[in-house]
Amino acid sequence: MGRTFPLPFTLMTTNTQLNASEKMAIQVVLSALKPFSKLRRSMPLPFATTFLLVAVDEGRTVSSYAHQLGITRFMMSRYIRNVGEHARNGGPGLGLVAVKPHPTVANGLQVCLTAKGRSLAKAIFQQMRNAQSA
Repeated sequence: MGRTFPLPFTLMTTNTQLNASEKMAIQVVLSALKPFSKLRRSMPLPFATTFLLVAVDEGRTVSSYAHQLGITRFMMSRYIRNVGEHARNGGPGLGLVAVKPHPTVANGLQVCLTAKGRSLAKAIFQQMRNAQSA
């Protein structure tokens, strides 16, 4: 199972500057996000987060991803729909994930990457590698 992230988190306010390794880590994150902007000019953070969760550990249920982020199944379904084939408004989605029957969970559905999603994931991870080696 994937790593969980405690939400909500609190930001500590300090007057200290970021050190070089912290700045480098932020630069890696920024570089990793570049492929999203090529896909869509404005990518909502929940959509990017949902996609990355699926990319790291695909084949899980909507409920499993929702639990990992500490959000409702309803909200996760909405995000998956938007990064999937159809947006919630009935328009086209991003086509990055597909929902299909789960092989071991009765009446369950699993979320998997599409070919377009795999291509985006590879581009993101390549951007990260490039930023880390720079």
